[in-house]
Amino acid sequence: MHKNIVAVINQKGGVGKTTTSINFAAGLARQDKKTLLIDLDPQAHSTIGLGIEPESFTASISDVLAKKKPMAEIILPAKTENLFIVPSHIRLDKIEQQLAPELFRETFLKRAIDSLDFDLDYIVIDCRPTLGTLTINALYAANFIIVPCEMGRYALDGFADLMETIEHVKNGILEKSDFIRILLTKYDSRNKISNDWVLQQLEPFKHLIFDTYIRRNEALNQSQMAQESIFSFKADSVGSQDYQQLINEFLSL
Repeated sequence: MHKNIVAVINQKGGVGKTTTSINFAAGLARQDKKTLLIDLDPQAHSTIGLGIEPESFTASISDVLAKKKPMAEIILPAKTENLFIVPSHIRLDKIEQQLAPELFRETFLKRAIDSLDFDLDYIVIDCRPTLGTLTINALYAANFIIVPCEMGRYALDGFADLMETIEHVKNGILEKSDFIRILLTKYDSRNKISNDWVLQQLEPFKHLIFDTYIRRNEALNQSQMAQESIFSFKADSVGSQDYQQLINEFLSL
C-alpha cells in the first residue's frame, strides 16, 4: 500500500485536524522517518503549533503555489529531529482565490512535491477546513487520507460531501479501504450514548475506522499552546500514548 503522502482532511473545524497533523508527523519523525509537514491552511496553526512564528520566515507554501518557487527552498527544520515543515501564512487565503481560474490548478501541489529534491520518508499535509482548491490539491497529491472525526452530534455534518469529493478526485480508481482511514478523536468512554450514536452513523464506513481512538486529553490542548508536539510536551500523557499507537497502527497497514 502506497501511503507516503498523507493528507489530513475534514471540512468541519474543531475535529482535531491540526492536532493530528502535528502529532502524526512528529510521531513518524520519532520513528526515524524523515517527515515533512506541509501546512496548507491559511490559519497556519500547524506552523505556529511547531513554534514557528509567521514573522520568522519570508517565503511560504503560497510562493510555491502562486510563484512556482521550488518547495525545497522554503522547508524549515522543526525542533523534533527528522521533522521539517513547509510553513503557511494568512496570504494563502488570497492565493486560493487567485488559483481559481488557472488551468490544472488542482495539480499544483502534486507537481511541486514531484519535483522536490529532498530525501523524505513521509509527507503529511494539514488541510484547511473547506473543500476548496487547496484541499483538492491535497487530495490530488495524497496517496493516503486520514479523516479526523470528533465523537459528537455534529461530527458527521458534511461527511457524505467529503467522501463524495474524495471519490471524485480519486476517480474511483482504488477501493476506499486502500487509501482512507477515519480517526475518531476527542473520545470519552463516559459518553456512552453519544459514542454509540456516532458509531451507529459510521456503520457503513466501519471498515475504514482506525482501531486507535484519540482520547480527550487536556495535555493535547496545552501542547499546542506550548508550540510543541505532545511527545516533547508530555511524553507520559494519554495523548502521547494514543498518537504513538496510531503511528504503530498506520505503519503496520
